[in-house]
Amino acid sequence: MEIRIKEIRQAKGLTQDELSVKVDLSRSYLAQLEKGTRQLTTKKQAIIAAALDVEPTELVDFSAPDKDDEALLLEAFRALSPEQRKAWLEWANVAKGSALDKE
Repeated sequence: MEIRIKEIRQAKGLTQDELSVKVDLSRSYLAQLEKGTRQLTTKKQAIIAAALDVEPTELVDFSAPDKDDEALLLEAFRALSPEQRKAWLEWANVAKGSALDKE
């Protein structure tokens, strides 16, 4: 899951300061929401979406990989032997190519 507030805010030509005033949040709190270090509640999601004139669901990309999953994969990769890493990278390139073929 990826929070898309920053991407949408910038596309709308707004600064963090401008959006924070519109939604009555501090700029630092908004920055934390954008980075995903602060949890986006459904109430705040609705308020921010309204201020950006988008649907609340547009603020969250549920298809994006979870940061915990990415960290786990990286940790597992680092634990592999050089030969295993090479094989894993070859597999990843094949999987990436297969995913592109489906588009």
